[in-house]
Amino acid sequence: MRNRVLWAYIVFVHGLLVLALAKSDVLSRLERRLGFRPAPEITDHFGRMVSYHIRMDGHVPAGAVVFIGASHTQGLATDAVAMPSVNYGIGGDTTVGALIRLPRYRSLDRAAAVVLSLGMNDLARRGNDEIVANYQRILSALPPGLPIVVTALFPVDAASTTDPLPSVSNARIAGVNSALESLCATDPRCVFVDVGPRLTDKAGNLSKANHVGDGVHLSDEGYRIWIEGLRNALLTAKGRPAPRGGQ
Repeated sequence: MRNRVLWAYIVFVHGLLVLALAKSDVLSRLERRLGFRPAPEITDHFGRMVSYHIRMDGHVPAGAVVFIGASHTQGLATDAVAMPSVNYGIGGDTTVGALIRLPRYRSLDRAAAVVLSLGMNDLARRGNDEIVANYQRILSALPPGLPIVVTALFPVDAASTTDPLPSVSNARIAGVNSALESLCATDPRCVFVDVGPRLTDKAGNLSKANHVGDGVHLSDEGYRIWIEGLRNALLTAKGRPAPRGGQ
């Protein structure tokens, strides 16, 4: 009898524990830590950042260059590339996030150009074809005649990454970049810029001098190279004649 009561008690306690875990985010966080479930794509941070952007957007001057991207863009001093400019970078953002927030930025209707740097955070969530398809939707959502600069995904240094993901490799990044370059070539507004070859070491990895130690995010020297490439790409994009008949 005592054994039955003891076992019933153990089962009851474990049932309560499982229920408590199920109602908390402990299991979700553990699953994400182990790589079973990706972190949420549209986060509270995303919502807060977009709300700040909307506060700015109404007083962005005409003729500004609008920068839209993820953490690389958020850490970019955009005035070092073009003035006036506005930085709409959100760390962790994806092509899906960009599609959600693009319609909120009315400043795009009076912008001199837009710079897009997206896709790195998509690698853990979707295949290459879907990333490129989302980019196509982004290009289609931008105002007709607006010059566009699309930045290639940056290489990584897998040996230094603090949070390695099997879905992220330089070979895959090269495949996405090739597809994005082809996509950009179909849109007369679009200029594709790839500074990756200037950022890599002899093995094709993001060189240690060009990242901050995490194998992903650019150092001051890495940003200098990217800024130079962006300046040249913007000169090309803004120097093209406006396309006729919509795009």
